Order: sequence, then C-alpha cells, then structure tokens
Amino acid sequence: MKTISVDNFQMIYVKFALLIWLLLSNTVVNANCVSCNFDNKNLANFEFKNQNLSNASFKGAYLVNADFSGAKLTSAIFDDAYANGANFQGAQLDNASFRNAELELANFQNASLKNVTFESAYMVHAELSKRQILESKFCDNAVKDAMKFSSMCKNQ
Repeated sequence: MKTISVDNFQMIYVKFALLIWLLLSNTVVNANCVSCNFDNKNLANFEFKNQNLSNASFKGAYLVNADFSGAKLTSAIFDDAYANGANFQGAQLDNASFRNAELELANFQNASLKNVTFESAYMVHAELSKRQILESKFCDNAVKDAMKFSSMCKNQ
C-alpha cells in the first residue's frame, strides 16, 4: 500500500484548489502551476501573464485570445489546441509543442522558441521573427498555410 506524505497531499490539494479557482474565475493572478493539466478546457480570454506553467498540458484546450505574455511555458504541450489570437509575447516556450494547433493571429513576438514543434499547425497571420523560425523546429515541420515564413527556411 502506497502512502502519501502530508507535504505531498498539501501540494496536490493546492494544485487542485488552484485549478478549480482558475476554472471558476476568468483570470489568474500570481499563481504558478507547474505540470498542471488544462486539457480540453475552455480558457478563452484567460490571463496567464508572467506565470510559471512549465510542463503544463493544454491539449485540445480552447485558448482564443488567452494571454500568456511573459509566462514560463518551457516544455508545455499545446497539441490540438485552438489558440487563435493568443498572446505569447515574451513567453519562454523552449521545447514546447504546438502539433496540429490553430494559431491564426497568435503573437509570438520576443518569445523564446528554441526547439519548439509546430508540426501541422495552422499559423496564418501569426507573428514570428526570422530568428524565432530558425531557432524553433519550424523549418523541419510541415506547417499549414505558412507560406509567408517559407522563404525564411530556404537559406538557413
């Protein structure tokens, strides 16, 4: 029989309480949620500014106009997420995954995108710089409707 220490129970309780609060409110203020699971949640217009969401999962989440500016999202998973108009400005997204994500009009200005996967992502009018494209796995992935970025991959 496996036992749970008081410290582990308290951490689980705090993460669960934070998740419930997050889902019932429409904003997050000074809350960190490392390795939290937001899969398939409707988080449209939520503010995650400057939060530590490393290793968090947003698979299939509805993130339209969500604000992740300045957030730490290292190794976060956004696969199959619908994040049109999401703001990732200045976010740390190293090793994150956006497979099959809808990212139309998403803003990645000044975000760190080292080793980020955009495989089969839909990125019409997304904001990315040449530096970001080259440091991510963008050029290695089949990205839907990303013609405006294709010329940046040719002369790496």
